[in-house]
Amino acid sequence: MQPIDLNPGGIQPLEDIKVLLPLICGQMGYSPEKITKPLTARITNLIAEGLNAVAPDFILRTAGISGWEAGQIRGEGVNIDSKKWADLLNKMESPSFLCCFMITLGENLDRLIDEGSTENRLFDRFVLDAFGAVMVENLADQMEENIKKALAADGYECSRRFSPGYCDWGLQSGQKTLCRFLAPEKIGVNCLATGTMIPTKSVSAVMVGAKKIPWKAPCRFCREIHCPYRRETGARTQ
Repeated sequence: MQPIDLNPGGIQPLEDIKVLLPLICGQMGYSPEKITKPLTARITNLIAEGLNAVAPDFILRTAGISGWEAGQIRGEGVNIDSKKWADLLNKMESPSFLCCFMITLGENLDRLIDEGSTENRLFDRFVLDAFGAVMVENLADQMEENIKKALAADGYECSRRFSPGYCDWGLQSGQKTLCRFLAPEKIGVNCLATGTMIPTKSVSAVMVGAKKIPWKAPCRFCREIHCPYRRETGARTQ
């Protein structure tokens, strides 16, 4: 299968501070309506600083699926060691390929966050860290939606995105596998032995493409009903 042709211009960082403010406050556990005007002004200024620092980039690569058994999805150049996701492929019609991607906000935001390490700027670091988390997840959501639309145009459906550390896919081994396949150093991302990515505000993920996908994630068939990553209700409890 040919790589998916996505328009990089279709993935844009949120830039409206009025939209970002409640999202970032929520990420920090604050209610925007209850914080003081001076604190709101301070957070707003930090959001503006963060917007000046981000330099989003991404890499996307597809791999044909050659098999899925024994708890592993085998792709051309990349394997996913997850029994839950491998089992889910049995419920799909013609699972055909893996869409692997990585998104980063760039190293300048990491530097800006690190500047908040001094005692009088710890709150600034807290805000900027929340800002980065909101921004990179929004970009990953956009990428997921773009892949979904691109596949639909070719008559395919896709799963929800899943990342190393989700379900039973190990963080360290999963990140190593994706980094080897994607070569993200092209966009300035490096993966540590622990599975941590540098810059830290980076997201890696995989989606499965198939002709028909009744369930987009293994949640419905998973016994871990209190999993923080749960995306679908109706989990099996028996």
